Amino acid sequence: MPYELAFLKALLITILLECIAAACLKKFFGQRLFLKQNYAYFLGIVAVASALTLPYVWFVLPAFINAGLTYIIVSEISVTIVEGLFYWFTLKTSFKTAIILSVTTNFFSWFIGNVIL
Repeated sequence: MPYELAFLKALLITILLECIAAACLKKFFGQRLFLKQNYAYFLGIVAVASALTLPYVWFVLPAFINAGLTYIIVSEISVTIVEGLFYWFTLKTSFKTAIILSVTTNFFSWFIGNVIL
């Protein structure tokens, strides 16, 4: 499969997995985390965050880091921080909640995508 098609497949899977993780987080901890947005808006923001950061991981970062474990660590940490900041600004929530959301969604998609699939 060409790299670009593999990317599109990964993008769709990532968006799906991160939206599932975000929906579960909102359902079970939404009150505690002050996630007051409706589900459509909330999941739309999660999907946009993934769509904005995954191209960086697939097309930009490999030009600078090609070592396996280093690449994974740098990409996951940088994406988690960027998405956390994105959630903080777009969801108008606390920075702590934004980072919890980002860590949860990114860990879930990484775990399912790399360990299970």
